[in-house]
Amino acid sequence: MVLWWLAGCSLGVTQWEPCTSSVACRQAFGLGSVCGEGGYCETAEVQPRCDTTWPADLLDRPEDYPGIRVIGSLFDHSTDVPEKQSARLAVKQADESEGIGGAPLGLVQCSYAEDSTIDGLDAEAAAIAMASYLVADLGAYAIVGPATSGVTEAVYQGVDGPLIVSPSATSPALTYLDAADHDPGEAGRLWRTAPPDSLQGEVLAGLVQDAVFTRVQHVALIYQVGPYGEGLAQVFADHYGNADRTFDRYPFENDTQRDSAMSSAAVPATDAIVFISSDVPDVSAFLLALSVDADAPAMPIFLADAAHDAELLAATEGTDAEDLWPNIVGTSPAVPSGDRYDAFAAAYAGAYDGQSAGDSSYSAYAYDAAWLTIYGATWALAEEGGLTGQHAANGLTHLSAKGGEEIATGPVSWLQLQAEFAKGTDVNVVGASGELDYDPDTEETTGPIEVWGIDRVGGEPGFVVLDTVAP
Repeated sequence: MVLWWLAGCSLGVTQWEPCTSSVACRQAFGLGSVCGEGGYCETAEVQPRCDTTWPADLLDRPEDYPGIRVIGSLFDHSTDVPEKQSARLAVKQADESEGIGGAPLGLVQCSYAEDSTIDGLDAEAAAIAMASYLVADLGAYAIVGPATSGVTEAVYQGVDGPLIVSPSATSPALTYLDAADHDPGEAGRLWRTAPPDSLQGEVLAGLVQDAVFTRVQHVALIYQVGPYGEGLAQVFADHYGNADRTFDRYPFENDTQRDSAMSSAAVPATDAIVFISSDVPDVSAFLLALSVDADAPAMPIFLADAAHDAELLAATEGTDAEDLWPNIVGTSPAVPSGDRYDAFAAAYAGAYDGQSAGDSSYSAYAYDAAWLTIYGATWALAEEGGLTGQHAANGLTHLSAKGGEEIATGPVSWLQLQAEFAKGTDVNVVGASGELDYDPDTEETTGPIEVWGIDRVGGEPGFVVLDTVAP
């Protein structure tokens, strides 16, 4: 199916204009024009996975937005709604505040949720396909997302060119993934606003070790195969264990292996279970399966940050798994707080009919990730002589200047940042998610780790903070 974006005589011209690249077609005819297989400019195909844009009519009337700078986002639209909406809020705020360099700013949001009614692709394949569409067909210079480490790794390795800023891909395996792909003096194109799991894994190991003083002697470590699960499991293993404390590893790649690992681990010789998966349905299935074990109500259960999601509460409330809530201790990057977060949360509630940004611990990280892609583009246009993913990535190295002008992510400081970058001056950006002090060598930030549990507050299930561990 073809979407006839370009009206009037321009539509006829694109059908017969010879081309060698989609860039040339976009320059000649605007957003939505691509170089087809026959060597002529034509309109891009409809992508049903890309169901949200800013402006709302961007793909219906692209001729109304000449010169628009396009950002893409990649999330699972069935589960990552707060992250998706937070990214859109940031782009909307920047666009309504004069855009970038006077040009409008646009966002096209695509989903990689598995959906047999669309194409039957798994999450990684769908994400790569949509990233390719965003970059090649729409000219997106940056992508906000993906949410998980495995999908982020797949997109980075499968699509060349864009700056990628994930709000929640926390695997330590991603730290140096882009190290060999850029020239000396240039930045890597893979960034994230959430800190890597190095500290979280250490905190998780410490929590399990502390439990040894009660009953924990032998631990079952069940984890999802992939950058997130394997990376966090390895950090845990590096910080746990001695002659008196042992653990067995149970990696899994699919539902069958997960259930088999559960059967092998949930035996009387196991004193506690650590379960790590980036997919909330995995965690829900794990708790539901464990709840039928007669020994489960007395077994400590340790979870990681992906489990800190309202979807887990909804899936287990009112089931036998709810009886396990008092046993659960989890870790995650600390939920943001303070004036900057409050300003973001108020704007989020105003934009989305009173919805709470607190529905996900990564909402503020997604908001900051979108602003970082905008800041990177601003530097590129002011100092790099043009806008590419690499140029925008280079711009991110100018956001953590000690003693530099403090810039808070959001519309209030947006014009101030543009003025500083126009002078070639580095700044010190602070986010709704917390400090964004990037290490110049690793291009990673850090932050406190929250220890959480599950309880009912005012009759409603929710996550409660048990402790906060500083980096």
